Amino acid sequence: MLNGKKIKVLECIRQGKIGGGESHLLSLVENLDRNRFEPIVLSFTSGPMIEQLQQMGVETHVIYTEKPFDIRKWNAVKKLLLSKKIDLVHAHGTRANSNILWASKKLKIPVIYTIHGWSFHPDQKPLVKTLRLLGEKYLTSRSTLNISVSQSNKESGKELIPSFESVVVNNGINLQKFNPADQFKDIRAELKLSKDKILVLFIARFTLHKQPLTLLKAFAEALKQNANMHLLMVGDGDQKEEAKQLIEYL
Repeated sequence: MLNGKKIKVLECIRQGKIGGGESHLLSLVENLDRNRFEPIVLSFTSGPMIEQLQQMGVETHVIYTEKPFDIRKWNAVKKLLLSKKIDLVHAHGTRANSNILWASKKLKIPVIYTIHGWSFHPDQKPLVKTLRLLGEKYLTSRSTLNISVSQSNKESGKELIPSFESVVVNNGINLQKFNPADQFKDIRAELKLSKDKILVLFIARFTLHKQPLTLLKAFAEALKQNANMHLLMVGDGDQKEEAKQLIEYL
């Protein structure tokens, strides 16, 4: 509570499609103490996550952009923060924080930045990686608090941004949804795989960031050394069709 009133928290994320960060946000909002906090969600695209939140009775807003640091949207974000009298902003990911930080700082609203994964990667072109690194350095240095979702996430940031500081908060697991005591479908039986077969599981978006094509190529090489393996891939994304074609080729 803040001065006897609920704390208004704006949970902000880049998209309405459901991926890892969006699943995290859904779980977080669902389990917030509603006696103390009033969650409001801002997404920069629409999608199934927005629909789920609305079914939960959570107020949602969409300010459309697919670009980070989209200065054209910053005044709209500022108006939302003012109209909803937001007390705290929780930004999930680079695009979300880059488009809400300016308005939050102008209005002196504290910003928590949860880094679900860095926007820079080793396989990027040098200029792209440098620009993204500078962007992350800017965002992390100006956020009130940075949260890393794992120790490795923190260390990889610290390696390239020496001034980076964060608190590690590992993603929670819903023990009702993922209860090992429950009965689940026997995937091996469904796929007609005996217990002696090695089953490798990929659950992620089929996007460049998740590298499904690289995994397929690596798995094809691994099969040459051990033919007793099978790969099960679960997910969707813009590289799914390309992955299917690559499987036929391999």
